[in-house]
Amino acid sequence: MLRTLRALLPTLFDLIVPTVVYYLLHWLGVADAPALIAACAATAGYAVPRMIRRRRMDALGLLVIAELAATTALLTATGDARLALLRPSVYLTVAAAVFLLSCRYGRPLTYTGATPMATKGDPERASAYERSWHNSPQMRSTHRRLSAAIAAAMFGYAVLNVVIVHSFPVSQADGLQKVPGVALILVVMVLLRSRVPRLSRIVDAEQRRSTDAPQPTTAACA
Repeated sequence: MLRTLRALLPTLFDLIVPTVVYYLLHWLGVADAPALIAACAATAGYAVPRMIRRRRMDALGLLVIAELAATTALLTATGDARLALLRPSVYLTVAAAVFLLSCRYGRPLTYTGATPMATKGDPERASAYERSWHNSPQMRSTHRRLSAAIAAAMFGYAVLNVVIVHSFPVSQADGLQKVPGVALILVVMVLLRSRVPRLSRIVDAEQRRSTDAPQPTTAACA
């Protein structure tokens, strides 16, 4: 659980930092549009150095940069801060669609996400986990149901965010929309963790099957 939480800390910071910056600037009398731009810039301000330290571009960092660019463009073109607050709904709707498509084509996205928890970093278990995808219908159905559940949670947040943005003033909506965002992260964590025991049992069975398989005799190998 701690390992999963540690992996999600960057996402939590991406939710907390812009909110704190926005409300601080709002309290100082800065208008909504420039305050939101500054809040996104603050998030990018530590996301970009984080990628530089890791010497690789990660999906989260790219998303932060994309959000900054989209927010700046929207606010500059329209001056409507409410439009900028709707961007998570767009991203999450697209993400939900990708999760659902992964259930039908290829491997569900949760297959990769659950790998560290199900294999515990053991190369032999990682190999058994890979074989389980081909050999175990239960493995495939578990990941497909899990990905579909996460997609439903993402779409639910996207719809709720639209309702919040259009029901409250910008100063309140910016903070309120983070609440279901944090809830979404927790839901994803719980869903992943709840399936780890089942996935681990499948991997255990695959390892036993591999161990119990008859080994070729010397004569057969000759």
